[in-house]
Amino acid sequence: MRAYRELVGRHLNRGVKVAERMLGNRQDAEDVMQEACLKIWKEAPRWKPQAKFSTWLYRVVLNACLDRKRRIVPARAEEELDEIADDKPMADAVMIGRQRSDSVKVALQALPDRQRAAVILSYYEELSNQEAADSMGVALGAFQQLLFRAKQNLKGILGEGQKA
Repeated sequence: MRAYRELVGRHLNRGVKVAERMLGNRQDAEDVMQEACLKIWKEAPRWKPQAKFSTWLYRVVLNACLDRKRRIVPARAEEELDEIADDKPMADAVMIGRQRSDSVKVALQALPDRQRAAVILSYYEELSNQEAADSMGVALGAFQQLLFRAKQNLKGILGEGQKA
């Protein structure tokens, strides 16, 4: 029990962030992470540590996200962010940075689930391609193809002028 708490405690925040990026919603991400923790607890006696715990956790979280997305029929509308006027000299730069970040978040949500997962694991979680492939349960070459297609799709969504 103590080891479980320590492992989950160590990886909880990263798991929630992955789920939030996959689902686009913090509350759903926390629910998915709770489901993932229960599954890990139930499956722990059968688990054979052939990979890192984080790899297994990411796989369980990604699968839980995909299950949740299949259950949700209507997609939630993206909420508009309120802009607060600020007369500080750096306000324009901060606002442009936020708009760009928001654009990337929206573009990421437009990707197919497996491509989104590849981008999240590779760029946000900074896993190696092999670790990310293991987390997704695919071969390295298949993961690299997913990541390539995701980058191409992001470029198309964001427009050729921005980097993906």
